[in-house]
Amino acid sequence: LEYNTCLDYILLLSPSACGTRPAMGNCGVRPILGSHRIVGGVTARRGEWPWIGSLQYRSLHRCGATLIDRKWLLTAAHCFKGPINWAVSLGSVLRTGVGALIIPIHRVIIHPAFNGTNMDQDVALLELALPAPMSNTIQRVCLPSPVHHFLKNAECYIAGWGSMKEGGSLTNLLQNAAVKIIDQADCQRPYRDALTPNMMCAGYMEGGRDTCLGDSGGPLTCRQYSGQWFIAGVTSWGHGCGRIGFPGVYTRVTSVRTWISTYLSF
Repeated sequence: LEYNTCLDYILLLSPSACGTRPAMGNCGVRPILGSHRIVGGVTARRGEWPWIGSLQYRSLHRCGATLIDRKWLLTAAHCFKGPINWAVSLGSVLRTGVGALIIPIHRVIIHPAFNGTNMDQDVALLELALPAPMSNTIQRVCLPSPVHHFLKNAECYIAGWGSMKEGGSLTNLLQNAAVKIIDQADCQRPYRDALTPNMMCAGYMEGGRDTCLGDSGGPLTCRQYSGQWFIAGVTSWGHGCGRIGFPGVYTRVTSVRTWISTYLSF
């Protein structure tokens, strides 16, 4: 389904639809602002990525997470190596502070095939203690079908509160950057057997834009022809941050989509 105008898209999309950005509008391509290249990125506007949350333990940011349903988040399995008393902060570009909605995590479900050694199937589902209220700054992202194919020229973004440079400290303001999906064969060359079919790469082989420490579990999202945003990957690992020839590695969401469906009915 395609719409000829931005007005058509806004009128036809129901308020409960996934992958929308009411605070920003959903038409046109957002330009890249500023001169920073991500290892952390440029500062996002409030409501620009309404599905991202800060996964926190004792009010301290540990990882990113993505709202995929009013009661469910998607994140990385490797985030959970300690206590399970977690909460998520939604609806704000601030890692901590004013404007965030804090919801406790009721249940953590690690993918049964997660391998902490090679990071295969690095994904976890989080059930919220209460449903997240949908608003201009809190929305759920769309989930792809298991056979969905994300094109290399798709408009894709990474986002998170991680370090803005390798070895740096976390940022308090949400950062984002445009990236490209990298062909699996091209990414296989530097990572060799470490890259499994359940993983995908995004960024640039020449380096510069990448996720870093603290961005784990956050979303790699791509805008589709309908204007809606779909989650393609979950930030997992990489060799350094923004290094030449070593793009970021993400859990491929289409690979775990069937597993997600065992807990979510859509």
